Amino acid sequence: MGIFFRGTAAAVALFVTAGPAAAHAAAPAGQWSVVHDDLRDSYDAVTVTPGGAVWVAGTRRGSSGTESLLLKGGRSTFKRVTGPGFRVKRLASASDTRVWAFGASRYARWDGKRWQVKRWSYGRVDRAYSIGKNLWVIENSNAFPAARDAGWKARSTLRLLVGSVWRKVPTPIVVKGLDGKWAAGSVRGTAALARWTGTAWRAVALPVIPSAHSGQISELTDVAVDGETGQVMAVGWVAWPCGSSFCGETLLLSGYVGNWNFEVRGEPGIQPRAQAEPDGRGGAWVVYDAKGGGSGFLHIGTESVEPGAFPAPPNQNASVRDLAIQPESGSVWAVGAAPSGRNGLIWAHRP
Repeated sequence: MGIFFRGTAAAVALFVTAGPAAAHAAAPAGQWSVVHDDLRDSYDAVTVTPGGAVWVAGTRRGSSGTESLLLKGGRSTFKRVTGPGFRVKRLASASDTRVWAFGASRYARWDGKRWQVKRWSYGRVDRAYSIGKNLWVIENSNAFPAARDAGWKARSTLRLLVGSVWRKVPTPIVVKGLDGKWAAGSVRGTAALARWTGTAWRAVALPVIPSAHSGQISELTDVAVDGETGQVMAVGWVAWPCGSSFCGETLLLSGYVGNWNFEVRGEPGIQPRAQAEPDGRGGAWVVYDAKGGGSGFLHIGTESVEPGAFPAPPNQNASVRDLAIQPESGSVWAVGAAPSGRNGLIWAHRP
């Protein structure tokens, strides 16, 4: 059963959703499908250009060991293409001729013909985003620990490419995810949002999350914005000390400035790396690591939140590592691998 908190930044009302049958209704079959899998591969990152080109980065095991891998395709056909010469950990794109790849010590831009490689002298790139004319990266982002740590504090650094310089951008919140002009994260242990004005980030007032547990903290890990309505949807967690570790729940937020809805769900519990991506139809996909292996999803629709699981080939168990949408099409792509690091899979959902 989910619990909704609705209201403005000044006041919050409490509503309880419908019973278990409605809250846990099975997602319709065939929403997601495996469009490509390879026992030799492991996939880490995906980006989709507005023109529909799907780029996937990962590694491949061969007779001479493990090597970096870059695939390009669409629908169900993917071919290996020339990479930038280093292992790619993150991808972002603005067009078919503006694709960025980030590694440990280098990054590169594809201009439609070749890779232009430059040195990366900053921290670990955890997320990369091409939003309008801006290229952002979130670096050195930490995840909430499974074991109890009373001194844990959220941290990250946000950088913006200005000309040829990566500038550190001050933020009023610790940023864990971006979409459009919105950033999700936390402030002093409390879930928070911020909005980009074009020149600076400004915190957005949110309702207070009622606390039923001593020492409760919370964070938003990612945000998705519907392109037509401007509705903001975010995922995160609430947690509290529980013996030698933490107990907690999944936190969902949706709405607009001054009119926000919170939902706290016992399942799937604390998900410190959950990702969110708009579905192109007014809702959003939330992807997380499922208990017992593999990946599950929550689909935030216009009327309800529906849970489901990503399909996998027989006797295989793979987890989603990255998620991307084709702008303005509603087609969403996911990539991942089995826990062993082998058997890369690519999933697609098309409207």
